[in-house]
Amino acid sequence: MSGCFAATASAFATGSGRNTTGSEASFRFPQGIASADPQADAILLWTRIVPHSASAAVISDGSQGPVPLRLEVARDPVFKELVLEMEAVADAASDFTVRCFIDGLEPDHHYNYRFIAPDGSMSVVGRTRTSPAPDAMQPLNIAVFSCQHYNDGFFGAYRRLLIDNAAASPEHKIDLIAHVGDFIYEYLDPLMPGPDGQRLELRDRAGNRRGVRPLASGAAPEKRRAVTLEDYRHLYRTYIADPDLMAARARFPFVHIWDDHEIVNDYWQSYTKAGPMQRRKVDANQAWFEYIPAILSRAGEGPAGSNPAHDFARAEVENQPPGPLDDHYLSREPHNLAAIGVMGIHRNVRWGRLVDLFALDGRSYRGERGVDITLLKGSLASYPLSPVSPQLVETLNAGRTADGGQPPATVGPPGETIANPRRNAPVGSLLGADQKAWLKNSLAQSTAVWKLILNDVPFMRFGFDISFRPGGPTNGLLWTDSWDGYPLERRELMGFIRQAQISNVISLTGDRHAHFAGLVDDDFDSDNPMPVLAEFVCASVSAIDRATAHGRVLGHEPDIKQLFAFDGRPFGYASAFVPSLNAWLLFGADAARTLSMTGNVHAAQAQANPAINPHLRYADTDAYGYLVARVREMDTEVEFVTIPPPQVDYGGDDPPVVRRVRYTLARWKPGDAPRLSSPEVEGPPPVLGIKQA
Repeated sequence: MSGCFAATASAFATGSGRNTTGSEASFRFPQGIASADPQADAILLWTRIVPHSASAAVISDGSQGPVPLRLEVARDPVFKELVLEMEAVADAASDFTVRCFIDGLEPDHHYNYRFIAPDGSMSVVGRTRTSPAPDAMQPLNIAVFSCQHYNDGFFGAYRRLLIDNAAASPEHKIDLIAHVGDFIYEYLDPLMPGPDGQRLELRDRAGNRRGVRPLASGAAPEKRRAVTLEDYRHLYRTYIADPDLMAARARFPFVHIWDDHEIVNDYWQSYTKAGPMQRRKVDANQAWFEYIPAILSRAGEGPAGSNPAHDFARAEVENQPPGPLDDHYLSREPHNLAAIGVMGIHRNVRWGRLVDLFALDGRSYRGERGVDITLLKGSLASYPLSPVSPQLVETLNAGRTADGGQPPATVGPPGETIANPRRNAPVGSLLGADQKAWLKNSLAQSTAVWKLILNDVPFMRFGFDISFRPGGPTNGLLWTDSWDGYPLERRELMGFIRQAQISNVISLTGDRHAHFAGLVDDDFDSDNPMPVLAEFVCASVSAIDRATAHGRVLGHEPDIKQLFAFDGRPFGYASAFVPSLNAWLLFGADAARTLSMTGNVHAAQAQANPAINPHLRYADTDAYGYLVARVREMDTEVEFVTIPPPQVDYGGDDPPVVRRVRYTLARWKPGDAPRLSSPEVEGPPPVLGIKQA
C-alpha cells in the first residue's frame, strides 16, 4: 500500500538533531501527527502533508506530485538525542498520508517525533511511547472514547483529558487512548436538535461556523452522505483537523477499532438495509487505513499465535446481493468475501505481563441483527416501536435451529405477527466463526493478569420494563444491533469464559451514547446467572446523547415518552430536560414514571423493581465524555468523566466537569465472579443513575 514505510531505529540513528525551517513554509500538516499500537520495541507514526496553498480539491485530484519528507525520532523534545532519521514519500495514492512502522526501540520508553517537509517546515512535535517489556508488571492507564459527530458538537472531551493529564501525578498519567468506534459519521446532518426544530448550528469562539462541507460526490440531498473514497477521505480530513482531537493524537498513542458509522449505520459484512455495498465497504476501509494509524500486518504474536490483522490491499468488487449463507451467517458471495477481506483489524496489543488488549471487529463478519428489519419501524433509527420480548429476539437469532430445529412459522409482538423471516436462516453471529475462535483461544491462552476486550458494542443486556402493557416483557429489548441482538453467541462466549474459569476479563466499549457500568452474566435468562466479566461503556464525545435521541425516536406515545425524560422545572430542577431513562433502566417503569410525574427521587426509588437489569449498576444517559481505566496488578479503577453537552467551544480553557464517578474492580480468582465496588462520586450524581451493589 502506498504511503507505508518501515525502519529500525538503531540502523538510522544519526545524533545530528537537525532543525531547519524555511522562512515561508511551502507545506503544512493540516491533520497533525499521530501514533498507534505501542509494542515493546515498536510504534507506528503517522502524518499527512500538503502544499501550504493547496486546497483539498487540488490535492485529491492527483495533480500534486509526490512529496518527500523526513521523520525524526528522539529521546528528548529538542531532538538532540536522535534515535532515528528516515525518509518517506507522501503521494496522491494514499491521499498524502504516510504510515511509518518503527522498530528497534527500547521497552517502556517515551519518544518524541516530528515530520519535516522538503523546505524544512515541520509538523508539531509529538510524544509517544513503547509498551513495557514482556516480563514487566507495569500499570496501564487507558482512556476510552467513542462516537464523535462533527456536526453535533465540539470535541472538548479530548481537551478535558489533556488538561487532567497535565495535572495528574506520574502514576495517573495516561499511557494510551482506545477509540472503540464511530470515529466519523457517514452523514452530515446533526441529530442534536437546534432551536425551534431547525438544524443545529454551531460556532466556535471566533464566530466561525462548525460543519463538514458538502461532500464531493455524496448521496443526495445536498451531498450529505458519504458513498465514495473521496467522500470518506473528506470526512477524515475534517474530523482530524479538530484542534482538540489533533492535540490528543499528538500526545498519546491510540488503539483503534471501528463500529458502523465509519461506513454506514447498522451495516453487516458488506450489506445495509438499502442493499449491497461492496464498493462502499472497500472505499471506506481504504480511507480508514489511510487516516487511522494501527499496526495490522506487523501486529506480531498474540497469546494464540499470529495476529489475524492485516494491512489494507484494495480489491475491485461489484455490489452483489448476499449469496449462500454458511452456518455462521457469512455470505459466501465472492464480492462480499473480497470486500471484507481487504483488511483485518482484530488483533492483540500486549502491555507487559499485566494486560492483553483484544481489539475486535464487530462489523465485518456479523450476520443480520437479532430483530429482523421487517419488525423495525423507528423513525430516526432502526428500533422497534416499543421493547420486544427477549424470546422473540432469541427465536430470530436462532434461525432454523429455533425450538429444537422446528422454528415457528410466524413471529412478532402480540397482534403484529408476520411470517418468520429467519425460519430458514443460520444462527446469527456477531464475530464470525474465525474471529470467535481466535478470541476464545486468545483468552484461554493469555497469561496476562487482566484481559481487556475492546468492543464496538456492549455485551450487557439492556432490559426495558414494558410490563405495564398487556403481555409486555419486564426486560424487553430495543438495542438489538449490539450483543442484545445476538444472544446465542453471547451465551456461548460467556459460557466459555465461565467453564474455562478465565478470570479478570473486562469489556471496554461505547456505542450507546451514555455511560454505563455493570456485569455480564453467563446466561441472562438462567435462574442462577453468574457474572463472568465486568463491562464499562463510555458516553459519546459529541454524538447526541441517548436520552435525547430516544425521546425523539421513540417518543410517539405518552406512556413511553415519559420514561425517557421530563421537564424538571416544575419540580425545582434547573433543566427543562431531565432523563427518566436512568430510572427506567435501573429500577423499572414504575420508578421512571413516578420520577417523571413528581420529580421525587425518593418516591421513585421506592417503586424499584429488583428484577430489572440486576447486573446494571450505573446509567448516565444524557452524558457526554469518556472513561479512564487504571489497571493495576490487584485491581482496576474506572473513572467516568461527564462533561456538559458539547455545543460550546471552550477553546484552550477548561471544559467543565459535571461529575466524576469511580468504580473499583478487584482482581478475582478463577471460578469466582467479579464484584464492583460502590462508586465514589464527585459532583451531582445522575438522577437515579446509581444502583448500589
